[in-house]
Amino acid sequence: MGKILLVVAALLIIGGILGFIVDRRRLRNVVFVLFGLGIGLIGLLLYNDDGRGVSGPLAIVLLIMVIGPIIGYPILTVFLLANGVMMILRERRSLGNLLSLFLGIVLAGLPIASVVAVNKLDNKAGGMVLTGIFGIAVYFGFCFLVVLLASFAYRRIPMTLRGKYVIVLGSGLKGDKIPPLLAARLDMAMAVANQQEPPATIIPSGGKGTDEQISEAEGMARYLHNHGIDESRILLEDQARTTQENLINSRALLPAPDAHVIVATNSYHVFRAAMLTRQLKMDAQVVGSKTAAYYVPSAFLREFAAMMVQFAGPNMVMLSAWTAMVVSVLVIL
Repeated sequence: MGKILLVVAALLIIGGILGFIVDRRRLRNVVFVLFGLGIGLIGLLLYNDDGRGVSGPLAIVLLIMVIGPIIGYPILTVFLLANGVMMILRERRSLGNLLSLFLGIVLAGLPIASVVAVNKLDNKAGGMVLTGIFGIAVYFGFCFLVVLLASFAYRRIPMTLRGKYVIVLGSGLKGDKIPPLLAARLDMAMAVANQQEPPATIIPSGGKGTDEQISEAEGMARYLHNHGIDESRILLEDQARTTQENLINSRALLPAPDAHVIVATNSYHVFRAAMLTRQLKMDAQVVGSKTAAYYVPSAFLREFAAMMVQFAGPNMVMLSAWTAMVVSVLVIL
């Protein structure tokens, strides 16, 4: 049995790697690799079960898997709470900016809620509630790990950038001024566009918000021109309100819908933008500019939440099935 599981694990891992080579914008590549690693670990346990117990590197891996969550849970909770406070002090108090604080409070409250559930309910009912909470936490934890690893792999594994057009996703103005977050995107876009041969055309994309004096596209175009980009290399898209509209409207300006493009955004936003380009059947690569370290946790949580909402239907089905399975195990036992 151990050998069979090891073969299955190898096929899953190879499938995930090949899938990444073909198109790194798919979450399933990471899912295959993680399932392959999990099945491979079980296969190793069964393959090495010769009555002497687990030893060597495998024992270290198992120890890390047991101790890691125990140590990591309070560390993560404190980190999220501290980051949430920092976001309140440094940024405006929007729902997105408060996500890390909210999640930190939830993580801090889960042990308390568990104790209350055990004390208020009988043993079986309390156990079912705890198991259900645990199942939901494991599911979302796995999804978060998949998104985190997929985002890291997309950004960190080198790729050759090529394209005649660079789309810059808007992120809001301060009146008619370019804030640092958007300036970083524009600087990245200029660097990438100037590396192309011949230099690429830049498409600043973004409409006018209620608190903005001009459209984001116009503000970005001024910034690009002031930093040496000739007006002939700037093509405005000034109607978009969302990332998806940024991409759809900008694609309409291209000479062909399947023209290869480079999309510039911030680091935390790269993978979701890349996923959207795949869904829109765009031949695109996405690059991300550096973002202030304190801003990344809340911003990435916001991206993760958006992805979970984007796939709300499949998530509800899989979460319900997973939770039912976990609770059923407890009922049978």
